[in-house]
Amino acid sequence: MNRKENRNELSLMIMMAFFILSFLLLVLFGTKIYQSISLSQQESSLSRTLSSYLHTASKMNEAGIYTETKEGKKVLVIRDGDTGFGNRIYLHEGYLVEDFGKLDDELNEASAIQIAKTSIFEIEEVSDTLLKVTTEDGDVFIDMFEGGRR
Repeated sequence: MNRKENRNELSLMIMMAFFILSFLLLVLFGTKIYQSISLSQQESSLSRTLSSYLHTASKMNEAGIYTETKEGKKVLVIRDGDTGFGNRIYLHEGYLVEDFGKLDDELNEASAIQIAKTSIFEIEEVSDTLLKVTTEDGDVFIDMFEGGRR
């Protein structure tokens, strides 16, 4: 009888070890899958944020948008009315950044705010009133009409 009890106890311990090991593997795989999904969603969100930011920034003051090259960088300038100041958007150290300052001054990279990580920032004039801004996220078209007329 003692031998039969030992076998039952051994069988029970093996089954418990199997279930515990299965549970731990399930938790481990679930964690990896969740981490992968979370990272993918975060990258997608950042990507949409970049396009939305450029689109929204351009809508703030459509009458004063132009491009220039400053310090060897292509800069999207959004003029703040007739104040002589404006937002300047450009690529700096792998990030699209924006600084606000006097338009005649040099770029102020030390105080520039990072918008999003990207290695691509190209500006192309499609027509006299339309710019195409390309980032890793894709293309954003910006209408540069003057004086409120389209």
